[in-house]
Amino acid sequence: MIGFGLIGWLAPSSIPAIDGKSLTGLFFDSIGTELAHFPTPPALTSQFWLVISITYLILLLSFYFLNSIFY
Repeated sequence: MIGFGLIGWLAPSSIPAIDGKSLTGLFFDSIGTELAHFPTPPALTSQFWLVISITYLILLLSFYFLNSIFY
C-alpha cells in the first residue's frame, strides 16, 4: 500500500504546474535552499512552509484514498 501511495503522490506532483515547476521540484529546491543555511531554521515567511504543507497534504490524501479503495 505504501508503494501505491508514493506512486499516487509522485505521479501528479511531478507535473509542471506552478510557474513551470512541479511540486516535487519545488519541494527539493526549497529543502536545498533551507539546508544552505542549516543551523538557522527557515523563516516563517519562507516558501518552504507552503511547499511542505501542500506536499504533506497531498501525500496524506493519497494514502487516505488508496486505503479507502483497497480496504
